[in-house]
Amino acid sequence: MKERVAVLGAGSWGTALAIELGRSGHDVLLWGRDPAVAERIAADGRHPRRLTEFRIPPETRATSDLGEAFGFAATILVAVPCASLRPLLDLAPARPGRGLRVVSTAKGIEPDTLRRMSEILAERYPQAAVAALSGPTFAEGVARGDPTAAVIASRDAAAVEALQASLSSPTFRLYRSDDLTGVELAGALKNVVAIAAGIVSGLGFGHNTLAALVTRGLAEIGRIVRSQGGQDRTVQGLAGVGDLMLTCTGKQSRNRFVGEEVGRGRRLSEVLVDMPEVAEGARTCLAVPRLAGAAGVEAPIADAVVQVLYEGVPARDAVERLMTRALRPE
Repeated sequence: MKERVAVLGAGSWGTALAIELGRSGHDVLLWGRDPAVAERIAADGRHPRRLTEFRIPPETRATSDLGEAFGFAATILVAVPCASLRPLLDLAPARPGRGLRVVSTAKGIEPDTLRRMSEILAERYPQAAVAALSGPTFAEGVARGDPTAAVIASRDAAAVEALQASLSSPTFRLYRSDDLTGVELAGALKNVVAIAAGIVSGLGFGHNTLAALVTRGLAEIGRIVRSQGGQDRTVQGLAGVGDLMLTCTGKQSRNRFVGEEVGRGRRLSEVLVDMPEVAEGARTCLAVPRLAGAAGVEAPIADAVVQVLYEGVPARDAVERLMTRALRPE
């Protein structure tokens, strides 16, 4: 069924979503803050800087007018980096929340407040149906039309069923969930583990080390998700193990790339300044030890990532500390 959908954020992920939704027949408005991007999309049918090899369907048009984007549709997909969400909402026009469906597609935790993105959206639009979309979804694959599966989660049963039905397509299959907390946390936490996976690879360690790191990372994600009321089935599903596998091993993973470069000896600040888009784990990792500590659970991998990225601990030393922790049952 054809619907109007607004996508906020014209980076790779927002552009990929706009391409997918337009290709599926929806009437899509893609918002980006740069007017030149909207003009080039209108003129050339391609994004000038992101996913340039993929044509943007005529069903998708672009704008730099945030008011136009918010007034365009009752379904809004928010695809800006987590750090940009509050500034975006500060500029967003007021509109009645009733009947509005707002979907967060970012994967992070706000370090200062420990809030998930859906919680920030619900603060701004308390009457809206708030959801989160997560899973193993590299932007390039979605834009190309590779068969992709993800999870759409909300506590509003009617809204999540409607979103699942309207946003799914033959190449983009959505499973629905009521575990909003678990889906968001799993998506955010796997980015931190992916940085750790990149670090061990950058140090030159092989598949044994990577497999151990990813497996124990999944256990760490599970402990934190459960401590916040999330479900085990989420950790074992697309938003958990599925996204973790992709982000820890895929060459397109920005978070893994950050870890690899740091493992090779570069400073985090040097790596980030050279990246055209955001690696969410570099910010989210600051929230994880606090979140875990408040819940009384251990997060040794996240602790190690923070130590390496922000506290000057050599990466090799951090790995040794992980390997020499007190022995215990699995």
